[in-house]
This record gives sequence, C-alpha cells and structure tokens, in this order.
Amino acid sequence: MQLDVRELTEAEFPLWDRLAAESPQRSIFAQRWWIDIVTRGGGRLLGCFTGPNLVAGLPIWPCETLGVRRLRQPPLTPYWGPLFRVSPGKVATQITTEMDVLRALARALQEWQDITLTFHPSLTNWLPFHWEGFNQLTRYTYRIDHLTSFLADGSNLHKDVRRTLRKAEEAGLTCRDQVDPMEVLRQNDLSMRRQGLVGSAEIAAFWPQLAQAARERNCLFTAAAVDGTGAVHKATAMVWDDRCAYSLLGGGDPKYRQSGGGVLTSVREIEFAATVVPCYDFEGSMIEPIEQYFRQFGGSLYTYFLITRTTSSRLRFARLLQRQVNAVQQRLRRSRTMESTADVEQGSTV
Repeated sequence: MQLDVRELTEAEFPLWDRLAAESPQRSIFAQRWWIDIVTRGGGRLLGCFTGPNLVAGLPIWPCETLGVRRLRQPPLTPYWGPLFRVSPGKVATQITTEMDVLRALARALQEWQDITLTFHPSLTNWLPFHWEGFNQLTRYTYRIDHLTSFLADGSNLHKDVRRTLRKAEEAGLTCRDQVDPMEVLRQNDLSMRRQGLVGSAEIAAFWPQLAQAARERNCLFTAAAVDGTGAVHKATAMVWDDRCAYSLLGGGDPKYRQSGGGVLTSVREIEFAATVVPCYDFEGSMIEPIEQYFRQFGGSLYTYFLITRTTSSRLRFARLLQRQVNAVQQRLRRSRTMESTADVEQGSTV
C-alpha cells in the first residue's frame, strides 16, 4: 500500500470533518473547532492518504521550548489521535493496514525532537510507534457505559457515595445547573491554590472561548453545589460528543471540602449525561486518591496510551530539574500540612 502523510490544506478540511465524525476513534477533542481553540490557532492536521483517499489522520500542535521543536498535547484534551477511517475486510487485512498507517504516521513525526500524544481508548495498537523509537505509558480512566440502566440500578454507587450524597442533601446543598463557566474556572483555581499550585494560565486564556463555543454547539453542561446562603462549594463542567460525555474541569472551595459538594455535582453530571449520550468518562487520573474517588461511582476501568519520544538532551535535563523541584515542593506542602495539624491539636488542648 502506497501511503502519503502530509498536512491537510484548507480545501481538504471537509475530509477531516468526515473522518472526525465517523472514525471509531472519534471524540469531541478531534473536532476542528476544539483543536483550533485549545491550541490557540496553532494546531495542524496530518492526513495519511492512499491516492486522493484519506484513510487516517492525526492532529498535532507544533511548539518550541528552549529551542526544541515539540509536538504537545493540548490542555483539557485527554484523547488526541490517530483517527482511522472505518476499514472493511478480513481481520488480518485490517490489522495490516493499521500497522502500515501507524508506521507511516510515526515516521512523519521524526522531525520533532519532543513528542507527546495520547491515543483514544479504542486504539490499542502502538507497536509501529515502538518500532520507530517511541515510548508508551499506560494510563487509566473510568467510564460508565449504558448510563440509563446504570442509573436505574442504584446499587452501582458505593455505599460511601450514597451516604455522602444524603449528608449533602440533608445539609441543604442543592445542585444548580448551567452556572457561569467562569465560576467553574474560579473554583478550579481555588482547588489548585489549596494544593500549593497555580492554575493553568493556558486554560484560563482559552476557557471563555472554549466554553462559549461548546455552549453554542449544545455540548456543555456546568453544575455547582450551592448551600442555603448561596455559597458555591463545588463547580464542574462537562462536554460531550455523539457517543460519550467527559468530565472536563472542576474544583471547589477548600472551606467546604467535607460538605459532599463534589459527590453531588458528580452525580448530577452523570444524571444529565444520561439524557444526551450512553456513556460517561471521568477522564481518569493516575493520582491514587482521585482514582479511589472515581472508582466508587461503579464505572468500568479503561486503558489508553500516552506515547512519547524525546531526543533532546537539553529538554531531558530541564525535565530532570523540574522533577526535583516538584519533589521539594511536595515535601514542603506535606510539612506545612503536618504543622497545621499540630497547631490545631495544640489549640484544642488549651
């Protein structure tokens, strides 16, 4: 099979739109409007052609850091590519085509010194990328399939989730739908500050445009847990495509961490998702406490691949320094937490 990998021209964008609407790897994150906003207009579309036919595609985001040419994964974009056209024929023929296409795409990325991209969970073959010198890290997410039947069976939720939900409702918390998306961003920033971190300036820059574009396309749902005084305890945002809803962004006021607002908004998102799509994706986390929280909602565990390759020694060294800085910051945060706990215990004995 003769394959040609090149960047799509503007005149060929309808080919991408059709691929992004029909591919087994399709998601809202592969749609052109999403790519354009989260990359601030810097995204590009690679196409793999046989003659005039687009058989696969890969969105990319070329950037430069410390003089190193990079392909980055955009923020708020958990799944990226590649996307394949539905391929009929025998299984062996389909696998051969997939191998050839993946290898052609991997080779087309060799000019960049640093590459990060994530595959859709439905794409479980990264072997040609391995042959071309790439690395793979398995990541995990939780998904609830068949939402309608899931909600009909209340036993799917862990008893701790049900108990926390009752506690929140008894305390007078209610869930307010379609709150201002900027409130979600503000609550996310509060959560980041509690952890001694700084909210993403990149997300803050494009979030108003992204939220507006999603709302115009009727694929944004925001919710907030609010008490009787009007104080917001937790706020979240969810988007969806034709198959699945994705928990996109959220956060909460540290003063109300134990109020149950997080469970209340998560359950409300799942309930709303069931009215528009059959599946809900928590956009899972590799952070143990977050994974434990998601697990209690009764979803199924899915894997997906993070694909990377770095040939720049300069960037490797910078990342080594960053990891060391992060380790020091984590120890300092842990120390401050222990000191705060000691202060509380001492005060209680006075």
